[in-house]
Amino acid sequence: MEYLNIAVCEDCLEEQKQLISLIENNGFSTKISVFNSGDEILKEYGTGKFDLIFMDIYMDGISGVETVTAIRKIDENVPVAFTSTSTEHTLESYRLGALKYIEKPVKAKPVHELLELARLKKENTPRLILKIKGKDISIPFDRILYAEQNAHTLSLFLEGGELLQLTEKLDNIKEQFEGHDFFRCHKSYLVNFAYVKSLDKELMVFSMKEGKNVHIRRESMAKARKAFEAYLFDMARRMSHE
Repeated sequence: MEYLNIAVCEDCLEEQKQLISLIENNGFSTKISVFNSGDEILKEYGTGKFDLIFMDIYMDGISGVETVTAIRKIDENVPVAFTSTSTEHTLESYRLGALKYIEKPVKAKPVHELLELARLKKENTPRLILKIKGKDISIPFDRILYAEQNAHTLSLFLEGGELLQLTEKLDNIKEQFEGHDFFRCHKSYLVNFAYVKSLDKELMVFSMKEGKNVHIRRESMAKARKAFEAYLFDMARRMSHE
């Protein structure tokens, strides 16, 4: 299995080292990014960047609760575990969808349980499977803003400004996107509705949340509008039932 991308946000060096040691000696393949404050992790954060975040609550500057509140505005799904010397913020941790609230000093068992949950979540996340230079790679669908075909080059625009290009045809992989929130709006474009800000009928484009535009084929405009409205309705229905 591929490694777990773990973030540790902790401003106490001793507790930071202890937690890192527990993660590294737990039998999982991991890549650990360390942050000394909430501001640090927010500067680098992007949807899908981490498989699990260990977040200290009491830090200099903005608190862990404030940091995760900001993260949840751009990523509702990343697993988070709060670490603290107090249980004062337990209810807030549940409100923010935290997996666990771990009291310090952190022990090996809850760390192992969290890593196992993160592993299961990562393995069960729907992914696009591609072959690049003879190797299979997988990309979570929820990281893909849109795909663009230009001659023999397929470009995948990912969250956070990342771009992946390969020699492939969109027609060859379009079936993998079925059942997810994607729409083929043009012969050369396929868009993820989750990243669409609005539909501009005059310009015939989807305006994306990260500032780009995705072209809509004139003949597909009515179908595109209907599909996008259905997506928005479905999202509103899901939220009302949560």
